[in-house]
Amino acid sequence: FVVAAMRGAPVHAEAFASELRLEGRTWNYDVYETSFPSAMRGLFRSNDTVWGHLYVPRGRKGDGPPPGVLILPVMAAPNVWIEERFVHAFLRRGVAAYWIEMPFQFHRRPHPSVPSGQSFLARTPRALARNFLHARADAARALGWLKRSGLVDESRLGLFGVSLGALVGASLYAFDDEAARSVNTVVFALGGADFPDLVMRGSMTSAFARRSGFGEGELREAWKGMDPLERPRVGGRVLLINAAGDGVVPPENADKLAAALPGARRMRVPWGHYGAILHLFWIPDRVAREFARM
Repeated sequence: FVVAAMRGAPVHAEAFASELRLEGRTWNYDVYETSFPSAMRGLFRSNDTVWGHLYVPRGRKGDGPPPGVLILPVMAAPNVWIEERFVHAFLRRGVAAYWIEMPFQFHRRPHPSVPSGQSFLARTPRALARNFLHARADAARALGWLKRSGLVDESRLGLFGVSLGALVGASLYAFDDEAARSVNTVVFALGGADFPDLVMRGSMTSAFARRSGFGEGELREAWKGMDPLERPRVGGRVLLINAAGDGVVPPENADKLAAALPGARRMRVPWGHYGAILHLFWIPDRVAREFARM
């Protein structure tokens, strides 16, 4: 049911209508479902609405709302098991967590039979770049919504992304000055830069690129204005977490993201992109401590 109808604004100036509905309540936190129009029109109508899920801790000591973190998820997982490990770690530290469904995920699938996130990998460089830009625009609008929601402390906001979410988040942080000024702390896990190179060499995307018949030159042309290497972001409180043996986001691309974010602190964990899931018993709390210090 509708708890409240809210008007929000993205980090930028335009206003848009949004809805906030109570999904559930526990002794420790409230969960809200949000929805608002996407900043871009997609190929499918299902992508024209952005869905989000906001977890707000209850029973905090002291006055005022808690700090809040926007979470950008992985691309093609069938559920949000990974993101929920971080959500609950944040809640334990008194930090609100807001994860959004990016284009082609969950509610935004073109058809219920299509696995969540699978359609994000488009078959042309231009379409792939558009999907990425769509995700970045939605992230900017979600950050603006969170900032103005009244449910979190707008002076203590963070940005967190995992895998695809880290790529989208890094692009947002590099190119959107308002978004970068809005966040105090940024953590990107399993992310990288030089996206065209990553697509052509990464174990998850290289075979797809070959089957689709496009090359790195086409990708670079389509990808202008989105790669953090084009616009390094100096300063800010940034932590990068990468897997030493990552084949999906090769270490060279992780190093390029660090080069685009001079001064960022770095953590490297053993194993690869998928093997990093074994670190989920401790990494969420480590990340939560970063955001609790905002």
